[in-house]
Amino acid sequence: MKNLRFYLFAFVCCCMYALRAQTMEPNLKFGEPTKEELTMTEYAPDKDAEAVVLCQTTRVWYDFMVSDFKLFTEVKTRLKVLKPEGVDCANVKVVYYENENLRTSREVITGLKAFAYNMENGKLVKTKMENVSVSRERIDKSRMLLKFSVPQVREGTVIEYQYRKESDFYYNIDTWYAQESIPVAYASYELTIPEYFRFNVEQSGNSIMENTNDQVSVSLGGGTRCTGSKYKFVARQLPAMKDDDFVFCVRDFYNKVSAELRGIEVPGSIYKDFTDSWEHIAQQLLDDDDFGHRVKHTCPIKDLVPASGASSKTDVKEKVAAIAGELRKRLKWDGSYALYGNPASKVIKDGTGSNADLNFILLSAFAEAGLEAHPVVMSHRQRGRLPITHPSIDRLNTFVVGVVDGEKIHYVDASAEDGYVDVLPPSLLPGQALMLCGDGVVKNIDLQSLDGAKQNTSIECTLAADGHMEGQYVSQLIGHAASSARQSFRAAQDSVSFVNKEAEEAGVSIDSYQMDGRNDYSPKVTVHYHFSKAFDATADHIYLKPLVISFIDDNPFKSERRLLPVEFPYKHLINTNVVIHLPEGYSVEEKPQPLILKTDDNGANFRINYVAQGQDLLVQCRMAVNKMFFASNEYEYLRKVFDAVQQKTDEMLVLKKD
Repeated sequence: MKNLRFYLFAFVCCCMYALRAQTMEPNLKFGEPTKEELTMTEYAPDKDAEAVVLCQTTRVWYDFMVSDFKLFTEVKTRLKVLKPEGVDCANVKVVYYENENLRTSREVITGLKAFAYNMENGKLVKTKMENVSVSRERIDKSRMLLKFSVPQVREGTVIEYQYRKESDFYYNIDTWYAQESIPVAYASYELTIPEYFRFNVEQSGNSIMENTNDQVSVSLGGGTRCTGSKYKFVARQLPAMKDDDFVFCVRDFYNKVSAELRGIEVPGSIYKDFTDSWEHIAQQLLDDDDFGHRVKHTCPIKDLVPASGASSKTDVKEKVAAIAGELRKRLKWDGSYALYGNPASKVIKDGTGSNADLNFILLSAFAEAGLEAHPVVMSHRQRGRLPITHPSIDRLNTFVVGVVDGEKIHYVDASAEDGYVDVLPPSLLPGQALMLCGDGVVKNIDLQSLDGAKQNTSIECTLAADGHMEGQYVSQLIGHAASSARQSFRAAQDSVSFVNKEAEEAGVSIDSYQMDGRNDYSPKVTVHYHFSKAFDATADHIYLKPLVISFIDDNPFKSERRLLPVEFPYKHLINTNVVIHLPEGYSVEEKPQPLILKTDDNGANFRINYVAQGQDLLVQCRMAVNKMFFASNEYEYLRKVFDAVQQKTDEMLVLKKD
């Protein structure tokens, strides 16, 4: 009995210790890493983590300086490198605002310090970052990038850095991101707002954060005191949020806190409304010399429209395609996306430019051809979604061209080297974009409603008694499927290596390969070839996969759980029809069962059927992904659909000798 009481006591103590270990406050004394932090070799909640944020604190407050308010943000971070792959945490980037032409209002980074702590021969060695490891570069006309690298970082290093950002843009509080690409053990955000400012403060994300909002006394410059609101958010044990093949901007889904300014009311002054609208932002852009004035320019390439042959066409889409195709011959995309453009004379002289540079020329050419065309501004999908509640010009970073065709709108972008009209690069297919129609008129555009990839494949083949198969493969690729085929061919070393790769992926031998429309500016590519393939055969049985050439190699969704949603690059539809001429004297002994499967909202569906007709076997297969976004709670069933597809393409057909 004594032993039992002892073990129960020990068990309770262990449980209390474990609970305390999960909830205990972190070490908030920067400059003094603890022995536990220095010697830790893994992070218990994520033992595969290459590094972990041990403690990150962000404090934001206001002050009154000389004649106006100023916003201060102080960041302190401590990280632990756990594996050699985690040393990249020593390379830090900080974006801040500094207009290249207007220096009266700007942001500056001050108080930057960084240290590396290592245990060497049982002693703590502290290494300070020197100025030579710090650099600055311009991102665009409004933003700068501060980069620094902490020295002497390796597996086992504790890194600390801190800096302060002083901003004249007191009306714009940066969104605070609690999560990172590595796990975060502890993060806190403290935001103090004087009573003069009216902000909407919102948190979002899948993990729970502790939060408080207290009324406090705020001290401002010049001895001014007022009341204010002090918000505090604390996050613990947040999982790593890594980039994924099916997520364009992972930061969209981080735990975060955003603050939107509604207005300012200083005693003795009139209330100033800061609530912005997309209509106001649209007018700002159209009034901007580097944007709106470029929209109104005449076409700088005088013979572009006449040479395109657009005047001989009556269909609007054909006119758009003719002009865009002609520009494609004259100028090349330089691989960059932008919102503002360089002078047209420079672009024409260089023969290359950003998508914005080329799209401005397209706009002017469409106008010359008598077409109604407007810029459709957006946030590049890798740069994150546009905010719903607080419109911001800073979140716009590129645009495509929309051409009105009665009730329809056609879209084109000069960066779509392998695309076509209404076949935009996947990164330029956000769910929300804005067409600027002039005079403050804005139309909300969902570019994800456009058609995606379509593949119609026909396979007709003859099977011999020894398992040898000969056949013809014809596949019509439309939209993004055509674009993808062109990209793959262009990326190949040569045509031989391209065909060899196709044969390897299909598991066949190929001859007489042909790709029609490969170099055309068109919505279609057709692939056809003759193939041969060997299946297992015995004296009286043949075993084969009835789809012959599968359109899916593996289920890309292997994890049982997923924190992130699934974002497809575009919608796609695959239709495959197979006719297998069976050898004389053989019949079907065993064939797979038909299947129909779909998600609740038909966002993804799959069906396959097998029909034996005399000496022929017909296989009809259809798979469709009808939307581009699947929330994390839809993941389980989406995974089941892809599992079923992959399994069905692997199922065997058994033929027996009569």
